[in-house]
Amino acid sequence: MLPSNSSTPMASARFFNLSEKNSYSIPQPDPPFGDRLCVGSSHGWLITADDNSELCLLNPITGDQIDLPPVTTFPFVDAVRDHEGRITSYDLQFCDEIPPESFDPDRLRYFLYEKAILSSKPVLKSPPSSSSSDSPSWEDYTVMLIHNPLYGLAFARAGDKKWTLIDTPSSYWVDAICSSNGQFFTLESKGRVEAWDLGPPLPSSTVVAPSLGYHDCNKYLVELSPGRLLQVRRMRHAAHPKSNWDPRPVYAEYTTTRIELFEWRFGMEGWVGVEWKCMKDLALFLGKNASLCVSLRDCPDLRGNSVYFTDDCLWSFEKCHEVTPDVGIFDLEDGSYKSCCACDLLWKWPPPIWITPCVN
Repeated sequence: MLPSNSSTPMASARFFNLSEKNSYSIPQPDPPFGDRLCVGSSHGWLITADDNSELCLLNPITGDQIDLPPVTTFPFVDAVRDHEGRITSYDLQFCDEIPPESFDPDRLRYFLYEKAILSSKPVLKSPPSSSSSDSPSWEDYTVMLIHNPLYGLAFARAGDKKWTLIDTPSSYWVDAICSSNGQFFTLESKGRVEAWDLGPPLPSSTVVAPSLGYHDCNKYLVELSPGRLLQVRRMRHAAHPKSNWDPRPVYAEYTTTRIELFEWRFGMEGWVGVEWKCMKDLALFLGKNASLCVSLRDCPDLRGNSVYFTDDCLWSFEKCHEVTPDVGIFDLEDGSYKSCCACDLLWKWPPPIWITPCVN
């Protein structure tokens, strides 16, 4: 999904098809797409936050939407309203010892939501009749959310009216996936992986893979196949002064300069480094999307031995609207950077994100 830099609220979303090498627009339902921030992409659905920082699921191909529980069901978020009941700001309570911090309704989303993952494609239970004003009913999905403060975990199942927090006070979560057996795996900042049973009665986890040690970089978790996990470390350096190998003609705040891969298999005691030669028939897709490994047998138009990445560093309103995103293809063999499409990715809003389209 491409940025468009429209100065007015957009009714359509722009996409670039990697196989067809073509871009196109698809009309989207309200609220205007230009008012949304995408914080996740799984199974063909986007997880978006509107200008009141409320989350919903959106299938950009069909236009189907599913509201997620209100942001005020997080126990640390309170809405401040005017005399007409309109939200004027949110108060975010970090801890009892300090006063809450105030956020404008459209600014809270940049801080609160790190990444959202969908367990499976929602199933339409009962479409409304043509004479009914009721919303359609959806089932068979769960959303796992990495959120602030302190990179915690929360989830919501189909039909839930509020978010359920998972109590992990000493862990700092940086990525999550839903495995091929339908179980959520989460990646901790030092590389430990845990598998989750969300209950009832209470969520519980089991350590799947041990820590890999702390390293100051972006980290991702990818399932290669059942019982095989890949941990990806993405290093970035400031792009000032402009690097000779960076093809982007304007200033970018930082660029991806190195990627390291580590594999864990069921029965192994620890992680093992992966050489680029092992990835010659595979392509990785990283960013705010559910981290994904794609075989060139299924998608021969992709580049093997490559990492397709979008920008998912710490977001702010200013960064999303003013800084050129770190987007491209990283060649694992020679460490070079390539553009992933011929479109103008110097545009910034909304931030680009990978999506694997599906039609219900």
